[in-house]
Amino acid sequence: MRKSVWPTFLLAYGLALAAGPALALQVLVTQVDKNADGTATYHFVVKTDPGEALTPGADFVTIYNFGQLVDGSARSPGGWGFSSDEYGRTPTWNGYPAVLPVDIPGLNNLTWTAKRPIAGGTTIDGFTAATRTVGTTEGEYTAEVTRNVGGKPSKQAIIGEITTPSYLAQ
Repeated sequence: MRKSVWPTFLLAYGLALAAGPALALQVLVTQVDKNADGTATYHFVVKTDPGEALTPGADFVTIYNFGQLVDGSARSPGGWGFSSDEYGRTPTWNGYPAVLPVDIPGLNNLTWTAKRPIAGGTTIDGFTAATRTVGTTEGEYTAEVTRNVGGKPSKQAIIGEITTPSYLAQ
C-alpha cells in the first residue's frame, strides 16, 4: 500500500508546482542590436523574486549555448563577474547536477556571478554579449540563488527558458 502512495504524492506535488506562480529568478532578453560587422549584441536583465537573494561568490546565472561569442564583447553590471566556458556552470547538490539543462559541446555558455549581495525583488540590467551567429533561438538558463526558508538560508537551483521576443529578433 505504501508503494502506491508515493506516485500519487509525486504527481500531486508536480501539479501543485505547475499550477503555482513562478516565484523564481528570471533572465530576459530586452534588446538585440544588429551591428555593422554582422554580429548581434544581446542585452539581458535578471529579475529576482522578493523571497530570494544572491550571495557574493556563490550565486550565479548561466545562459547555455550562446554560440560564437565575440571575444571581449561580454559586459557585466557593477558587482558581477563574467566567465564563458564550453560546459556551463550548473547548480549542484552534493556534487550532482540539481537541474539538467541542454548543454551542447562546442557552444559558449555565459555565466555571471554575483560579487556583491543582491537583494530579492530587484531587476538588474547591463548584461550584454555579442555573437556571430545569425538568427535567434530559444535557449535555457540556470541559476543558483539563496532563499530564506524558515529563517535559514537555503540554496535553490533554477532552470528556465529564454525567448527572444519576435519584435527584437527582426
